[in-house]
Amino acid sequence: MSGDEIFACILSVVIAFWRWGRWYWRMLSGRQAGPSRLLLSLVPPACALSLFICLRAWASRDVRNDPTYLAFYLAMGAAWVGLALLFLPMFAINVRDDVVERRNPAPAWTAAGAIAGATACFAGANIGEGPGWWVVVFCGFLSTGGLFVSWAVVQSITGAADTITIDRDAATGLRLAGVLLAVGIILGRAVAGDWVSAPATVNDFFRYAWPVLPLLACESVLGRVLRPSAQNPVPSPLVAGIIPALLYIGWAVAALMLVGPPS
Repeated sequence: MSGDEIFACILSVVIAFWRWGRWYWRMLSGRQAGPSRLLLSLVPPACALSLFICLRAWASRDVRNDPTYLAFYLAMGAAWVGLALLFLPMFAINVRDDVVERRNPAPAWTAAGAIAGATACFAGANIGEGPGWWVVVFCGFLSTGGLFVSWAVVQSITGAADTITIDRDAATGLRLAGVLLAVGIILGRAVAGDWVSAPATVNDFFRYAWPVLPLLACESVLGRVLRPSAQNPVPSPLVAGIIPALLYIGWAVAALMLVGPPS
């Protein structure tokens, strides 16, 4: 490893220990255990395993067969997703207060979706041949930035944060988790492929990110129609949450097949 790679690796390890140490301290420091805390304890290692599989299968050739580089990009991925979680309070998702203390399952689902979506964004940034780790960072900024912009669009139209944290609506939390994972999959694919140049990468990003638009349009409608109301104060988690979330993820998988494998 070169000097800049060693520095980036050490920095990634430090950030990963800081972010995930705080995360698991919060999960373990509450008064009572519960399924929501178990969910948020299991999702990060599941995402790490998914990232490892992606690196072994589709990363640059000098990465996928080298344990040192695999460990480097796994550490970078852990740091990347850990830093992405710093943005959760911007969307009124406070894991410590809402999940651990108030035992609200709705934001737990949303946070799990954010972890999975950010992991998909970073995984896509690792797919293909490239000259170095800074290429992964550039592509990761594009995909992860797009993920949070998409979330902001949904939030501005539907007001999902209040529905999740105040109304404690599990269906909205589940549906938004599906949105975040689906958007992460699509945008991860949008930055995947062999590196040519920064302008070419940006051009490919906008070329392949279009399937996010109908997804956001659909959730903008459903988010308003399916939120709690006087006629339906507790929407069905299955009908208003799980089924739409699975459809969103199915659309993301279909979009991958539609745009084809990265070149």
